[in-house]
Amino acid sequence: LAQAIAAQTTSASACWAGAASISHPIRQVNRLRRMMRAPRYAVSVPALLRSSASVRAASTLPAPQFAPVKFQKEDVEAVMKELPAFNFYEIKEPVPNPYQASTLDRSILLDPPSPALAAPKTEFSKLENGLKIVSVDKQGLTARLGLYVNAGSRFETSANFGVSHMVSMMSYASTAHLSHLRTVKTLEQLGAHGTATCKAGREEIVYKVDVMREFVPLVVPLMVGNVLFPRLLPWE
Repeated sequence: LAQAIAAQTTSASACWAGAASISHPIRQVNRLRRMMRAPRYAVSVPALLRSSASVRAASTLPAPQFAPVKFQKEDVEAVMKELPAFNFYEIKEPVPNPYQASTLDRSILLDPPSPALAAPKTEFSKLENGLKIVSVDKQGLTARLGLYVNAGSRFETSANFGVSHMVSMMSYASTAHLSHLRTVKTLEQLGAHGTATCKAGREEIVYKVDVMREFVPLVVPLMVGNVLFPRLLPWE
């Protein structure tokens, strides 16, 4: 009996020793976690905000000045004459390409003009309706247009959750001036069907179109119509 009691005591002490050896690494891991926590600073949040505000107040960057632009009524027919001829519902080329058989080792410029290079300059303008325009002319062959609307998911309420995402999905659809089909055909003929995008963010909804610079007078009304005159048809 004494030998059995001694054996049980020895096994119990061995079990306690094993448990202690197992829990010891756990205590080390917990200690390391406490050491790796972010330090607690003595500076409060209002103090940090005040310091950041003082840094912003001390900035020497000049604020952009938007030059006012007066409204000028233009003749639509005169504007359309400046644009290249195109057809909405034709896929074929209206005029055959005269340089179709030309190879890369042959110059197609019979009288090449001398380039008039100028440094890009950023211009700030403001229309009478309050629309602010920032433009940079880099003298390239293409133009990138972006229309930023001050609306996004942060302005939504519990009654209209997801409305900004719905607006982005309904971009370049039917408007008061163009149907969905005609809008798509117009973008296809202008070569912008693959670059026309709309993205709804947290604070803004951005409409973007990349197009040849001579087609900018056609794309701008199309983008404005999506923002101001969407029809939002149920079947679309």
